Amino acid sequence: MATRTQSHSGESTSLFVNQNLLKHPEKEVCSFDNADIAVLRTSGAFSDKAVSRPFDRSIHSDVSSEEWICFSSYPFSLGLRYPFPEFIMQFFQITSLCFAQTMPMVWRVLIMLNQIKTLHVPDLCIEDLLIAYRLRSHGNSRFLLFSTSSNPLILKASKNEDGWQWKFFFVRRDSIAENDSLPVKWLTSANFKELAPPTEESQERINKIYQLSDSDRTFSLLLPSLSQYSSTDMSVKKESSKPTTSSKPVPSSKASTVPKPSPVTKPRASSSRKRKETDSPASSETFPYESHGFLESCGFMTSFLNQVHILNLHPALICWLFILIYVNTCFLGL
Repeated sequence: MATRTQSHSGESTSLFVNQNLLKHPEKEVCSFDNADIAVLRTSGAFSDKAVSRPFDRSIHSDVSSEEWICFSSYPFSLGLRYPFPEFIMQFFQITSLCFAQTMPMVWRVLIMLNQIKTLHVPDLCIEDLLIAYRLRSHGNSRFLLFSTSSNPLILKASKNEDGWQWKFFFVRRDSIAENDSLPVKWLTSANFKELAPPTEESQERINKIYQLSDSDRTFSLLLPSLSQYSSTDMSVKKESSKPTTSSKPVPSSKASTVPKPSPVTKPRASSSRKRKETDSPASSETFPYESHGFLESCGFMTSFLNQVHILNLHPALICWLFILIYVNTCFLGL
């Protein structure tokens, strides 16, 4: 997130109105500090014009503000960028849910449905969700999508994410796109049936999703990177996901002019490795560590590995791991 951080020295906290929705606010102190904001800044999660507010332990996630918007860090750990894909943005515009009160399983479901809409059911819409889910509050006015069937539409999406509610930050409303459609206050109750009633075709579209293979309906951190971009560059990503390598040489009438590789410069078998990296959440397209300095890149990789719970190691050990990855990418891949 190549965002600017605005100092709040002398800034009045009257800009924030506490809604008093948290049962134990003393236990829900923000843990997403300035170092985490700096790491997120390098990921390109927001545009260069976005202005973030420095870390402040005294402000909780359930505050309302006309000037600042509270974001949970969780969707960005999945590779999303703001503005989120159109399908996901429509969900929040229709329900009026705030990002910070949206539980992790909702983000997982929306990411998968956005993927399915792009690849399999292009006419899928938010109104169809009522066939498979109910919008339900789960304490402290935080909401999840409760499956109406014993066979959930999206598989392996309901796992809880420990400590997600403490990882949030604020971005100035007038510095980001689509700010007019974002709510000011947390939602305290919602009737999904009234907000987005299904259409006559909704059941048919949901049935198409159920007909997909389990692998196409299962949430995974190794999602194709097609869903890991904002609504502003989805089309570009879709085109880049097509394989471009070919193992066969192009026929030519002057085949003798093509030099044969010498024993010293044998073709490397690295193309398969690079193709696999496009499906990885740690790929350079989503987390561009080649574009930054080593120390900055190392800090970014360390934060990501810990955030998605792939590793929970000492930073020094992760640093050595990153050295191997960095050297392999920058030198052996030349």
